[in-house]
Amino acid sequence: MPVCISPWARQLKSSPTLEVKAVADRLRADGVPVLDLGIGEMNPEIPVPSLIKQAMVDALDSDATHYSGERGDPELVSAISEDLARFGLSYSDQQIVVCPGPKDAIFKVALTILNSTVRRRRLLMFTPGYESFENIPVLVTGDPPIVLPTDSNFLPDPSKLDELLKTNDTIAAVVLNSPNNPTGAVYKKPLLRDLAAVLSQHKDVAVISDEVYRTIYYDDVEYASIASLLPEQTFIVSGMSKEVSGTGLRLGFVAGPKKHIGTLAVVEGNASSCVNLPTQRGYARFLRADGDFTERHSIRDQLCVRRDHLLSRFAEVAPRAKWNRPQGAFYFFPDMTAYIGQQDADGHVIENDLDLSRHILETRHVVTIPGTLFQRPGHIRFAFAQSIETIDRAMEHLGEALALLRP
Repeated sequence: MPVCISPWARQLKSSPTLEVKAVADRLRADGVPVLDLGIGEMNPEIPVPSLIKQAMVDALDSDATHYSGERGDPELVSAISEDLARFGLSYSDQQIVVCPGPKDAIFKVALTILNSTVRRRRLLMFTPGYESFENIPVLVTGDPPIVLPTDSNFLPDPSKLDELLKTNDTIAAVVLNSPNNPTGAVYKKPLLRDLAAVLSQHKDVAVISDEVYRTIYYDDVEYASIASLLPEQTFIVSGMSKEVSGTGLRLGFVAGPKKHIGTLAVVEGNASSCVNLPTQRGYARFLRADGDFTERHSIRDQLCVRRDHLLSRFAEVAPRAKWNRPQGAFYFFPDMTAYIGQQDADGHVIENDLDLSRHILETRHVVTIPGTLFQRPGHIRFAFAQSIETIDRAMEHLGEALALLRP
């Protein structure tokens, strides 16, 4: 009898962003000029700050390549604590654990608080939502997440959450992701207060606050975290990936209640040992140097220019689409339903957003991600952390692809 594969692992879906990246890479290898608005990555258009790179080089030159503690290098943990205070959040060094990337941090939180043998074992996610919140609970407990759709503005309804928590006692954790991937929606302070009022009635339900885009807000929207309202229930997840264009450097962190973070540190130590030390030293030096957010605001401002340019061009080439103006992150998630049901030049019907995204890629080589992969059919995600020239050409090609469709 062959070695079996875990039934939990077999339920996992492939990462849609990495699948799309693989398609784009294959096209490039074949010499096709691809316009990639698929994967959420700033680098190389907006590179990692030079300060981080130099600090990593300095760490290597000084042979700082040993293990750090399971919570992370003390220098970095202290820098994260100080940086969280700049966001109005109070966390001691004992309430922070460094992990190999924000996605890994989410996984470690799930390992720490989810358990398939107890009644409260399920994770609740709002949709459209990030792919890992679909997969990680399956891998940890065997149970898929409970899904609660957001409204037309991609915002959760506190009354619906209240109703669900009162009628379903299997929910162990609720995920909040703001600024949101894939929509760019932001959960502002009044909404967070309403959500906290609901969640505070269920002390045994955790909140996983995905704040990986915590420095990317537009239109004078202010940072807000539910952790300031529910510190004993909330686990903040953030890191380098989007904040400083460090997707490949893989450094994330969790901040949360001291008792739970102590257990999470043991999980981290057993599962991953630690993050490579030069990256930790690089991020630590950066956080201390960027105490006034000059560097991070510069990155945000560069992304804002790209957002505004994309929205202006998109309105011209896709006039039948419906959309909300993203106020955070670097994603645009328009409703493309008006273009579904039409036929391409070969007479094939575009039956859904998957077909539409494929049509745009095959005919004009623009990479996007279908909304179905984020549990919101009819939409398409555009990642705009690209050059203005790439955005211009991508929008021109998008218009050409849409113009090929007929009723």
